[in-house]
Amino acid sequence: MSSSDKNIKSAMSVWRFLIFISLVYAASLFLSHRTALVDTVYWSGYNLQVLNENGIWKDGNRMDIGNENKTQEILFSINIDDSDKWKQPISLRLGGPFSAQVLWDGENIGNKGTLGNNNSDEVAGPIDFSLFVPSRLLHAGIHQLQIRISTQHLLMKDNSILHFVLLTPYQHNGQRDLRYYALPLVILSGLIILSIQSFRIGKNAGNIVHTGLGVYGFFIIFTLIAELSRAVINYPYHYHELRSVIGWWSLMGAGFTLIYICHRIVCSNFSKALLALGILAVLINNFYPMKSEDLQLAIGFILLVLASSLILAPLLIIKQFSYLSTLPIFCLACLISAKLSIGLFLDSFLFIASLIIIGGAWRWTYVDIPKETGNQNSIEELRQFTIKSKGEHKLISVADCYALKAEGNFTSVMLLDGSSILHQDGIGTIIETKPASFVRVHKSFAINLNAVVAIKSAVGSKYWLEMKNQEKIPVSRYRVAELRSLLNHN
Repeated sequence: MSSSDKNIKSAMSVWRFLIFISLVYAASLFLSHRTALVDTVYWSGYNLQVLNENGIWKDGNRMDIGNENKTQEILFSINIDDSDKWKQPISLRLGGPFSAQVLWDGENIGNKGTLGNNNSDEVAGPIDFSLFVPSRLLHAGIHQLQIRISTQHLLMKDNSILHFVLLTPYQHNGQRDLRYYALPLVILSGLIILSIQSFRIGKNAGNIVHTGLGVYGFFIIFTLIAELSRAVINYPYHYHELRSVIGWWSLMGAGFTLIYICHRIVCSNFSKALLALGILAVLINNFYPMKSEDLQLAIGFILLVLASSLILAPLLIIKQFSYLSTLPIFCLACLISAKLSIGLFLDSFLFIASLIIIGGAWRWTYVDIPKETGNQNSIEELRQFTIKSKGEHKLISVADCYALKAEGNFTSVMLLDGSSILHQDGIGTIIETKPASFVRVHKSFAINLNAVVAIKSAVGSKYWLEMKNQEKIPVSRYRVAELRSLLNHN
């Protein structure tokens, strides 16, 4: 028995597959939010005071400090006890798109770049920064940490520039440790392999789902590379905008790719409306003010996944399942992850979930589809090909055709009697009309399941079909397992 046959015999039902995917997403949520590498932190700044235009200190919090055209002054109060942790070398770590002068109890202890009242005066500091806090300043008691901030090199409005203000064990460089991205680096390798392979499968087998998921994977890869760049290069803070733009375009590209795949599968006025609503929702989200850029990015992506899920709703109502029927589970998992932590959603879970949605498509190949699904859809299947020739329309019974062969922008309709007729449409367009019992088996061929006698194979993963009229049709190796399952059902 071949490995493909074994996979078919051990295939899960649709509902078992959905439960399996749900458990995998639950495990990835735990992995990304409970095992993330976090540095030892002795103090993290959140509540602060801001010096207003009248010279009065007003209460505020870190998330509400945005970029301004002037130098801003903020003040943290730090309570240090007499524990041993404060007797070892300590770093003050600052992260965010700004330059800064740092004062501890009024004493200047370091500078992140150089402050300036205009673009030419300011020297952009690194995105992440660490400075040594002298041990003589760490005696027990209440201390004042004053930070003067300028953001003259930022081009776009940012409502939350203070990514973090931390006191930690001494670290020479404030740059995020590459260990923090150990898991994303492993995921990146997997995404590259799966996305390339998925794209190849889709192109060779004429499968829009695999092709689309390959493209989706490429967009996610760009997002992950942009995210990892911060761990590899501690660039001047204004380059963070470029990283953000790449991340935004990549995530939006991934979301719109999912919508387009679902639209191609359903291809209805309802799907067109949701495609337009998805675009509108992203535009509204982009102009709607939010506390942070990360929150806006996460919500925009989740809205696109939600639109993709809704496009598939009519198919679920009539019990027509496909692999992308798992998108609502994907969307729910993204919502939960974003609720738990926006940072970990964008840094880790999103990429694990993308790995699952692309890799899961391979497992779906071996999932049995209930026979009644095909019966319910048979009414909508095309029974006759309409051939236009010399101003006339000729009807050819689909049952009389054993295969379709791509001929550039046209298609050769191959009949059981040995003759063939040139169809005016491409093979992809014809397959979208759902000709009865036809399935795409190769980028250049689709066959009538009722006309198949056997699947044959040879050394080197070469496969072909023997048809009732003794003709041979090549089969992409990526479609063999699925084809065998369909033939068994048929």
